[in-house]
Amino acid sequence: MPAFPPAVERRLDVLVAFAALAVTPPLTAAGLMVDVVPDFVGLGFGTTTEWMGSADQVGGLVPAARVQLEGHRFAELYGPFGDVNVLDHPNWEFGPMLSFRFGRKDVEDPVVNSLPPIDGGVEAGVFGGYHYVNTQGVPWRLRVGVSAMTAIGGDATGSQVTPYASFWMPLSRTVFVGMGAGFTWSSDSFMRQRFGVSPGAAAVSGLPVYTAGAGVRQFYAWPAVVVRLSPRWFAGAGAFYQRLTGDAADSPIVTRRGDPNQWTVGGGIAYTWR
Repeated sequence: MPAFPPAVERRLDVLVAFAALAVTPPLTAAGLMVDVVPDFVGLGFGTTTEWMGSADQVGGLVPAARVQLEGHRFAELYGPFGDVNVLDHPNWEFGPMLSFRFGRKDVEDPVVNSLPPIDGGVEAGVFGGYHYVNTQGVPWRLRVGVSAMTAIGGDATGSQVTPYASFWMPLSRTVFVGMGAGFTWSSDSFMRQRFGVSPGAAAVSGLPVYTAGAGVRQFYAWPAVVVRLSPRWFAGAGAFYQRLTGDAADSPIVTRRGDPNQWTVGGGIAYTWR
């Protein structure tokens, strides 16, 4: 494969960020997977699980945007999730995050629908990470980091900590592939709300009483592919697999009415002007 010019770093930045559109629905649950990119707007589409642990799928559209600030700082919006990198550094990233976490009510499954409804809520937190771009020969990009979120409003409760990693490289000058992985730790209050069954809820739903505690809630992995349609337009697709573990996977909400294997599949299109 021929060597790429140094300008490929900017191109990789665009593609890595755009690929996030393909799997944006679970970003707030699985942690950051986006990178520093030029200014862009895009629209993602796909299907994801109706609620955490569900076997039913729902579809939707997800808007996305990114604005370059002074130096290496930037602000991003991916559907219900936003972040700002406040560090002016070519490799290190750190900044605040804000997210809306969807609830669980009026769902398709009649038993789960009989459980106490959970409204959506707001979470806030910080992220920190390091990314490296190799521009010698075949370019590639590696990113590692960790995010931490906690509930601040609505029915959101508890906290999440998510270490993550991603890797991108080109197959040609127009086709790029990537993969990523990570896991999420969740606090007691979050696990009790999403996976616990109180005595009152058990009496109504017929599910057994169950108390979920803090621990690693999920492992996840994703592949994605991006095609450069023109210097300004990109299209791509990806799949996001989440495997519930520990008390989340053992909850009767999941074992009797859902599935510990969670899939999100989607695609998207984006336009960049820098």
